[in-house]
Formats: sequence, C-alpha cells, structure tokens
Amino acid sequence: MSANRAEKVKVATKSCPKCDQQVPVACKSCSCSYIFINRKLVKVKHPEKASPFTEVNNTISLKDLRILFLYEFKLGHNAAEASRNINSVFGKGSVSERTIRWWFEKFRSGDLSLKNEPRGRPKSVLNEDQLRAMVEANPKMAIRGLAADLGVSATTISRHLAAIGKVKKLDMWVGTTPADGRS
Repeated sequence: MSANRAEKVKVATKSCPKCDQQVPVACKSCSCSYIFINRKLVKVKHPEKASPFTEVNNTISLKDLRILFLYEFKLGHNAAEASRNINSVFGKGSVSERTIRWWFEKFRSGDLSLKNEPRGRPKSVLNEDQLRAMVEANPKMAIRGLAADLGVSATTISRHLAAIGKVKKLDMWVGTTPADGRS
C-alpha cells in the first residue's frame, strides 16, 4: 500500500468517559483502567482502592444474611427498608429487595426456618419400566408411536430411551452393554 493511501485510512474511535481519550473501537479497554464490555463501561477496581465492604461481602454467608432478614422482619420493617439497611452496611448490591420479599413472605406464612426448601426434578410422567416393556415387545416401534401410546412428547421418549440404555440399530431398539457401549 502506498504512503498516501495509508494516511487516508481513518480509524473509528470511541471516547472514554473517564479521561476523554479517543480509543480505537476495537479496543476493549482504555489506559485509564476502564473496560468497555457490551457497550457498558465497567470500572476496574484496584486492590488499593477496594471498598471497605469487599472483605465483609466475601466473608458473610447466606445463613448470616438470612438471620439479618429475620431480624429486619421481626423489627417490622418492609422489604424495601430492610434491603436499604442491609445494603448500607454491607455494600450496595449485597442483597436484592426481591430476595428479601421472598423471605418475608415465607416468614409471614409462619415458617421462620432459615433453610431453603429442597429443590429437585419434578416426578417423571413416564414409567421407564413400561417403556422398556413396550420396546422389548416391539423393537421396531418408532419414537413417535411410543410417544403417542404413552401420551408424552417424542423428546421425552428419546431422553428416557437413552437413560435405560436403548439405541436404534438397524431400525430396531437394542440395549447397550457396558463393555463396549453397544450390543
């Protein structure tokens, strides 16, 4: 490329809001410690400039926060007031108002336990023993036929067939063996 042509190429730039320096658009950061991510500016915190709440936020446990939620509830505060109080002590963003609302609803119902209810998968709508029996009785049956007979989706049938170790081989459902993965 000639020298004249190289001078005519302009680089698209963006302005850094912290230092007003022009930075090429392709750059992800500025020399003044700002990082451009998804069109949002994120300030990089340096260890020497860290918030005094950083240490507290890293050491407070969920159980401790839940005790604070119960304390605020017993004081008669509403969720907005409780979140302001906790965030003023432990730093902005420590807890969300919505989380405190959820806990306050739980406390109002009479459950003062500080533990989450166990989660988990919902009970399966498909009996795998029945599916296995149907596949073994008619190994050439299609997934859509099995789904129609059992009243579930074809995706559910596929997932459960894989779980019970059935694979389609030469247009027939066969079981897998642990030795080589196929029969």
